[in-house]
Amino acid sequence: MKKVNMKRFIYFFIFFLMLTLVLFYVMETLSGRTLKQSLIQASKNQVVYANSMLEGVLSEAQMYAIQYTTDSSVRYFEKQKEVLSAYDSQMKKNEIGDMIKNTLVSSQSVEMVGIYWKSDGTFISTNMSKAAAAPFKEVTRRGWKNVDGSLYFFSVYPYIKQPSSPSDIQYIVGVKLKTDYLKGLLDKAFNSDNGNAFFLLNKSFLVGDRNVDRNIVQASTTMIEPDPKQVMEYEFHEADGDFVILSQYIDSIDAYLVTYTRMNDFLNPLNRNHRVFFISILVILIIGLFVIAMFYRNFYRNVYLLLKRFYQVEQGDYSTRIKVHSGNEFDSLFQSFNHMVEQIQALFVSLKTETDLRQNAELKQLQAQINPHFLYNSLFFIMSMARTSPDAVTRMSKHLAEYYRYMTNINSRDVTLDSELKLADHYLAIMALCKQIDYRITLPPEIGARRIMPLMIQPIVENAIQHGIEGHQGAHRVFVEVEDMNEAVRIIISNDGKGLTPEEITKLMDRIEMEETPEGTKGIGLWNINRRVKNSYGERSGLHFRTNEWGGLTVCLLIDFQMEGGN
Repeated sequence: MKKVNMKRFIYFFIFFLMLTLVLFYVMETLSGRTLKQSLIQASKNQVVYANSMLEGVLSEAQMYAIQYTTDSSVRYFEKQKEVLSAYDSQMKKNEIGDMIKNTLVSSQSVEMVGIYWKSDGTFISTNMSKAAAAPFKEVTRRGWKNVDGSLYFFSVYPYIKQPSSPSDIQYIVGVKLKTDYLKGLLDKAFNSDNGNAFFLLNKSFLVGDRNVDRNIVQASTTMIEPDPKQVMEYEFHEADGDFVILSQYIDSIDAYLVTYTRMNDFLNPLNRNHRVFFISILVILIIGLFVIAMFYRNFYRNVYLLLKRFYQVEQGDYSTRIKVHSGNEFDSLFQSFNHMVEQIQALFVSLKTETDLRQNAELKQLQAQINPHFLYNSLFFIMSMARTSPDAVTRMSKHLAEYYRYMTNINSRDVTLDSELKLADHYLAIMALCKQIDYRITLPPEIGARRIMPLMIQPIVENAIQHGIEGHQGAHRVFVEVEDMNEAVRIIISNDGKGLTPEEITKLMDRIEMEETPEGTKGIGLWNINRRVKNSYGERSGLHFRTNEWGGLTVCLLIDFQMEGGN
């Protein structure tokens, strides 16, 4: 939570709203799919139930037909007619008729039972109309048959072995099922107002309610496939809605039990609720996006603008101002920022002026620190050599004039390495005329134009003469060497004069690294040089000391130009 900023909060809010819509869409899809599967499963259960009821009815009709086919009175009726009188033959016929009529009393599904002898055309039936015998005359084998929309089961004799030819059939027993009973069975199994059911025999309409959708009947005849092991599922779409069609193949009658359900009637109320909820979520999303837009426009954008301007100030651009009018509380904050930057800019202008004045004063102070004894000794040298060595006087005068012209005309914060080393060269040349001094100055030409702070090398060279060579008998060497280190230079001033012990070097380093000016006069010049270098070129720059191979002191001045500007 500590890492949540305004931008991440906006992203999280948008992600949360989108996630809510996605989850709702998934929920709607899953709930609709679950409801649809539940409805389909319920319809499948109804199909299985109706099929079980129908199998019972079919078994009952087959049982009656087989019972009368194997009944002895029926089997011997044709032979008995040959030996019985007309009266006894009629009585026998009436006895068979009464027997089959009892079937109608005990069964609710059987509409008619009839027996037809092919040899003489005798027909005994519960319905003795001439039309009733017509279906029996066309029978050639045992099984179920659709006759003018009615379902018959025909059993033939001989029963044990199926006759190889229709002429071998002696008599036919037929049982006709009630069409209304089959309709009632469908109404009982499928009592939904959103669907209907019907039977298809040989893929033609057999039994069903008169309100059955004929388009679905026609579509079912092309879609359904025989599979007695499971209930088949199909989808049908028309302008009136979407339907799920289920079919169960009934192998015994080579027919299909077909039911269909209009899913729109179940899913539409759920879809309406989902649409209302979806519209609510959409409204929330729109309001949320509006709030985010207002938050971005009135808060985040202004905060970002303020941070951007602060960054510009941090980079040193004190002329930046915020001119945007937000029309809210940020206006006063922007005005305060502009006033603050104006004050900082004025303060830096004043500080720069004071810094320039201070640096000029420091430079003048450095120029004023020229050792007067150096001037006196040089003049006395000229006087003493005026008669005996005019050439030495000329060289002394030239170096002395160049030396003082450089020292008195420095009017800028930085000079070049080449000019500073020329100043050291004039000084060492003057000292070499007065004393026996061997000096050497080495400067790579490619870095001669590098600009540095003025008067940083000369005081070190003077210290090498005054405190090194003059303090040690026989000392006479001063070497100045400049090394190029790509983004830095190292200026090495070595002498063979009086050196320092490691303890003295440590004390000297501690003294020049002090933040405040050290007490006394010893080391003030070195402290000043070290502090000026660090202030201008960073903490990596500065003075370092070591004992050289002559036994004297080597002073290393490192200037790191990468950190130029320092503190």
